[in-house]
Amino acid sequence: MSSHDTAAPPPSRTLFLFAGIVLLLQGFSIFAPMAVLGGAIQWPDSLDYPPARMLPLLLAQIDAVRLGYGLYLGYSLLFLVTGVLTVRLASRPGPLGVLGLVAVGAAAASALARAIGILRWLTGSTALAEAYSAPGLSADARTAIEATQGAINSWGGAIGEALGVAAFAAIWAISASLLILRDRQLPAWAGLAGLAAGALVALPGLELFGIAPPVSIVLSTTGIQLWFMALGLLFLWRGRRRAA
Repeated sequence: MSSHDTAAPPPSRTLFLFAGIVLLLQGFSIFAPMAVLGGAIQWPDSLDYPPARMLPLLLAQIDAVRLGYGLYLGYSLLFLVTGVLTVRLASRPGPLGVLGLVAVGAAAASALARAIGILRWLTGSTALAEAYSAPGLSADARTAIEATQGAINSWGGAIGEALGVAAFAAIWAISASLLILRDRQLPAWAGLAGLAAGALVALPGLELFGIAPPVSIVLSTTGIQLWFMALGLLFLWRGRRRAA
């Protein structure tokens, strides 16, 4: 049997079209939770609100908070699918190498960290908001609840935003971009744009080292969202061309 007979087949038209739809969905779906949470609790500014301000606001907008963060959770879990599809189409046909596996692992870690960060708002923080509103609550109890909320928010923010949205997403984007440039299954511009997006999205992770990020997490995320959209259009174009 020749090496030609045993070579892995190239990605199918269906895979390209499916990946294109997924990446466009990933690119645009961030706007739904932003609209819901921005209108309800002034997100993302509210991430830095003190507990005494945040807890009453959270309780007053509890339905919108659950909807918005539920949408954000779906967006975050979709990132794993986006990450795997991008790595597969960026790599040569056949088993993934070390770089591809690093990228897939980073995508999985990013999705998990984002989910943990989001769940703080759907579980612990909502329970604290309800307890904070109890009539006759003592000053000591209020102080304890505020301290607990502050700790939960700091812990969840470090995992969700600094690790999930920034560090692990940057590792995935840079690894996937290096795959694009190395294996040449996709145009070089896609890899170069991904390197820029990966560097930008990594900046909020500087807060883990006590360094104030030079850009907001919304601005840093915008670059990678645009990259998702560009890749989505590229994959759709590749899929349609294969059908021609």
